[in-house]
Amino acid sequence: MSVSAANDLCYNPPVAEALQTPPRPPAGAFAVLRRPAFRYLWAASLLSNVGNWMEAVSQSWLVQQQTASPFLVELLAAAEFIPVAILALPAGALADRYDRRKLLLAGQTMMMVFAAVLAVLTHLGRATPGNISLLAFLEGAAWASVMPAWQALVPALVPREELPSAIALNSAQFNGARLLGPMIAGGLLSAAGAALVFDVNVASFFGILFVLSLVHFPGRPSRAVPSRPGVLQRQTAIREALSFAWHEPGPRRLLLSLFMFALLAAPVQGLLPVYADQLLHVGAHGYGALLSCLGAGAITGALTLARLPADYPRHHLIPLSMLAFACCALVYGGSTHFLLSGLALAVGGVFWVWSLASASTAMQLLVPDRLRGRAMSILALANTGALPLGHLLGGTLAHLFGARQATLFTSASLAAFALWSAIAREPGIDALPPVMAARPRRGFAEALWEALTASSHRAQEIEPGLPPGAAEPLDE
Repeated sequence: MSVSAANDLCYNPPVAEALQTPPRPPAGAFAVLRRPAFRYLWAASLLSNVGNWMEAVSQSWLVQQQTASPFLVELLAAAEFIPVAILALPAGALADRYDRRKLLLAGQTMMMVFAAVLAVLTHLGRATPGNISLLAFLEGAAWASVMPAWQALVPALVPREELPSAIALNSAQFNGARLLGPMIAGGLLSAAGAALVFDVNVASFFGILFVLSLVHFPGRPSRAVPSRPGVLQRQTAIREALSFAWHEPGPRRLLLSLFMFALLAAPVQGLLPVYADQLLHVGAHGYGALLSCLGAGAITGALTLARLPADYPRHHLIPLSMLAFACCALVYGGSTHFLLSGLALAVGGVFWVWSLASASTAMQLLVPDRLRGRAMSILALANTGALPLGHLLGGTLAHLFGARQATLFTSASLAAFALWSAIAREPGIDALPPVMAARPRRGFAEALWEALTASSHRAQEIEPGLPPGAAEPLDE
């Protein structure tokens, strides 16, 4: 699993201020790289994320080649997300009670061990679909257990005034890895096979482990066992946020929309190996290219979202973007041509980001300050929790009726839901005034930087006094 761009934050500014997008500094955006600890960590994370994307592509392709079973391919995708959905919130307690550096070293070491086992099994010809799915689950569990510790790493390494630049660079390396990883994996799979890709992924862990062994946090989290009243207060706080999200019509509609979007859109990406192998006949290289098309569309979506008129209400884009994505997925699902399929995925990636970013912005507007961090965590959990269900749904339908029929059915269902959402508008959402303040006209380079760093929809702060938009996006 790659370093997540989602961040559970402890402070949130007033809404009108929070939704301002900080302009890219004219100079010094890369000044934080002058700090050795962050520079080495950034480079090692980029290398590790590229390796992780390569592994994910190769795992799916290997299962597809061994079984030609869409259900098992989707089961593998579900296995990667199930532990993240289950452990994302409880893992925060580990980061608060134990040495985060040791947690990260332990988590990354376990992930490397699981990756090495997969590589050895592949070389021995014993990487069965069951073994691959089990190792993907274990690797996902190892990552989910230390994810909050990762989220606390950068703020502990750089000064507060350089934190926005550091987070922006982290987001840029994540988005760069999601483009490079599938393309490199596709080429290596075609030239040498999955075993070499897994070997490269194992080697990519050495850099991050070496850097973590040298990094020292300025402080240590408290090891004190929390008192019972403290536990009860946290439980009450979580219940309060859940109650708000359930009983308030606006947040409830947003959570439903995000859940349905993740549920019904998951088969589009999950069944990509099946499409590349059985329907488009483009092989491993074509599979990597299709996945990169989706990633390129996502970056383009962030770029175009940032360039929309500043006074256009972003929350109106949610049902319309879902409908547009569903239409692109229908074109992709019915296509028999590689170029048309890649184009449909690229355009669909634009609306995918528009949907997620608009949902995040609308939730920011709807929740009170005291609940915003917890509410945004619930929003992220609604997306993460629906993904394994969506992959299992897509796999079951593909097993019964075929991959093309499964993609067309789930995409048509998403289109129907989006159309209903567009017609049955929620007044609590539609009544929100547009608060995106006008920004000075930017050149292409500045706008592209916003897209790569996701600053156009980075709507939260990490601590009081930091520039608005310092937090990492919730939709990576």
